[in-house]
Amino acid sequence: MPRTSPLEGLRVIECTGWNGVLAGRLLAEAGADVVRVIPPAGDPLDAEPPFFGATSVSIQATFYNAGKRLLRLDLASESGHREFLELLRGADVLIEEWPAESPPIERAEVASANPAITQVSITPMGSDGPRANWRVNDLVANAMCGSAWVTGDPSSPPISGYGNQSHHTVGLYAAVAALAAHRFARTSGRGVHVDLSGHEALVSCTEQVLMQWFFPGGTWGTPIARRQGSLHWSGAYEVYPAKDGRGVMVTASLKLTEVLVPWLIECGAAQDLADREKYPDVIAMVKDLPYVMKVLREWVATWDGEALFYEGQRRHQPFGVVWNVGEAVERSPQIRARDYLYRADVPGVGTVQLPGRFFRTDADGPPPEPAREVTRPALSWAPRRPAPSPAAISADPALPLAGVRILDFTHVLAGPFGTRVLADLGAEVLKVGSAKRSGGANSPDHPYYVCWNRNKRSVALDMSLPEARAVARDLALRCDIVIENFSAGVLERWGLDRASLAADHPGITVISMGGMGRTGPWKEFVTYAPTIHALTGLTYLTNPEGTFTDGYGFSLTDHLSGLAAALAALEGLEHRERTGEGLAIDLAQYELGLGIMGPAIIDYLANGTNPEPRGNRHPFDAWAPHGIYPCAGDDRWVAIAARGDDEWQRLAGMLGIDPGGPFATHSDRIANWRALDAVISNRTRTMDAFELAERLQRAGVHAGPVQHAGDLAERDPQLAARDFFGTAYAERWGEYSLDRFPARFDGRRPPRYEGVHQVGQDTFVVLAEVLGYDDERIAHLMAIGALT
Repeated sequence: MPRTSPLEGLRVIECTGWNGVLAGRLLAEAGADVVRVIPPAGDPLDAEPPFFGATSVSIQATFYNAGKRLLRLDLASESGHREFLELLRGADVLIEEWPAESPPIERAEVASANPAITQVSITPMGSDGPRANWRVNDLVANAMCGSAWVTGDPSSPPISGYGNQSHHTVGLYAAVAALAAHRFARTSGRGVHVDLSGHEALVSCTEQVLMQWFFPGGTWGTPIARRQGSLHWSGAYEVYPAKDGRGVMVTASLKLTEVLVPWLIECGAAQDLADREKYPDVIAMVKDLPYVMKVLREWVATWDGEALFYEGQRRHQPFGVVWNVGEAVERSPQIRARDYLYRADVPGVGTVQLPGRFFRTDADGPPPEPAREVTRPALSWAPRRPAPSPAAISADPALPLAGVRILDFTHVLAGPFGTRVLADLGAEVLKVGSAKRSGGANSPDHPYYVCWNRNKRSVALDMSLPEARAVARDLALRCDIVIENFSAGVLERWGLDRASLAADHPGITVISMGGMGRTGPWKEFVTYAPTIHALTGLTYLTNPEGTFTDGYGFSLTDHLSGLAAALAALEGLEHRERTGEGLAIDLAQYELGLGIMGPAIIDYLANGTNPEPRGNRHPFDAWAPHGIYPCAGDDRWVAIAARGDDEWQRLAGMLGIDPGGPFATHSDRIANWRALDAVISNRTRTMDAFELAERLQRAGVHAGPVQHAGDLAERDPQLAARDFFGTAYAERWGEYSLDRFPARFDGRRPPRYEGVHQVGQDTFVVLAEVLGYDDERIAHLMAIGALT
């Protein structure tokens, strides 16, 4: 008998704009029945470019609405209001982006119609606070959260980043919050309201931006993270031009003295790095990292880009060639081998190729079909009748994952960020580490580790020993989720994959977060976020016009992969609740990276469009102006975007610009974008960015200051009013600052923020309490070195 999809039977109503539309798609592709309620005039997404050929069918609507049913309802009419409440009675989850001050359906009405429903309210800034009503699009969101501040070249304006990435981040958070709160509602019989702030969600996903502010004494030398092109905050990753003109992302971060320097010597390109007196060890090289990167830059220039990428990966170096979208699709054997693309019939278009799922499970049904419209009588959801567990798993809706135990083998950022999200929500996370693997950014003595590993207990196991692997298996059999981001095959060799565990623990879910996935010709490839960015077109398109080497200024896909892992864990719990069985989940971070480029990939496949970098101009020319403009002060900027003639005229009036002439129509403003940007820059460069943004917002224009960490922590009135920042304590660090979970559950944030633990700090307690080992057994394991 075939297994059912992870979320089969879950009923979701979606009433969202840009921030929530991906959440609905993610739940739909996992098998949930997602009904997107749209106005009588149709889905606003249908007007979003680009379109399939000469049709009026939107590529973006096709991508984001895949797997959903569409229902037209006028919520402002008496009949539409009534029908919506009737629909709510049969739903499990409502995800909406209604204005907090004037929702079409009041929260009390929602709760009255269905006392056990989970309602996720997404707002750009949060439901309350002085900026609660600000107009925010993708550009403005990236400007205000710190993302744009660190993206781009220091001699040029900040770059927002290509392709709806703020919306993808918030959408992933919304899906996680929806399933976590639904778990509480399902087990307690009590509905939950989630207040998710898009701004807070984005601030939490900016890697070094907050880390450098919270820990100013690090090697970075400044609490304000810099904008430095493609150079990673660590100084060890950068994109360099190869001799054929391609960019290649190379790094000195992995096995520098064991692999990379010998390779340079082999090529006759090591220069002074071959001098053992000057550079006797890796520490000496790391202290002179700028010189190491100079050597790499000159060496890269002697290679063809793709040849260096493949040879680097053969030597297990996480290099990545910078491909445009067309190359990313056409030149990847991994896409073909894993059947990532699938064919579907799009009404009004015909058969097209579409990007696949964001991650895979062993219970997946067919890939999501394009959305179809239904009428109200066709929806036959019976009313839900709460049937709470005799003893609810969690008594606190702000800790909806209380009672869940996770065995965490992850390292660096993507996996630890995902398990941090789950821990914040109440899960017990047992982080497995060892003295051998706890150097650098994988050490509790490094701020990077501190940022992603709060609320976790630390267990030390030397997994090279069979006795340690036996302990790990015992732990796995007492956990709900196992999560790892090793190379393909490691967990199988340890006997900790789902196939090895399921006979003794059918309810276990095992999540593998390999860079390329568990199968395919690239399954052994080593990747970090900059590798993924390069190979998917994201680096190429996140650049000013005419360049291709900058890319995102932080590890975007690491954060998004972490959120996807948290979502995958929740899908495993839901599947187990319904079937008694967990899931085997293959979360290829490469495929997630392709997923967030979905509309551009479809545009290429359907229309042959291979886009070029556009700086801050809108990728599909839906907004004009759409840019980041200079303001008074050192390196101060403001993001401004206008859509349609009305908003443009309001903006022009505020800046004293003639709205007519070469800028009279949207087409004019697109055609004359250089002149338009120059005119706006001339007006803004003498103005204070924060005051100007306030004035433009009051006039009804999308605008926001480009904020750095100091602005976020000390000058952002929205984050202050919503008490976003908190503290934790760790023996090594004392009391230190942190960002709290970006949502409230029934008015409360998740309340637990325990400081980072030293490696192995909890080993004895966990083995005694969780496994029931006695002192003699633990002492023996310690004596043979298994617990180090």
